[in-house]
Amino acid sequence: MFLDQELKRIREAKHRLAICGDLRRHLIQMELQGIRYGAVRTLSNLSLGLAVADQIMAFLRERKSKRRS
Repeated sequence: MFLDQELKRIREAKHRLAICGDLRRHLIQMELQGIRYGAVRTLSNLSLGLAVADQIMAFLRERKSKRRS
């Protein structure tokens, strides 16, 4: 009788531990996904900023060359 109860408690503890492990894995996956999304968004914004800066520089060069003409 005592061993049956002990075995039941061990199984329940093992089940709780498995659930905690699954939850931790899901949490880590969500955090990594957020980090990846942030990195992609940052690179996208950087790329857009560089494109705009390139267009501004081209506009200023063209304007400068028109003034010299």
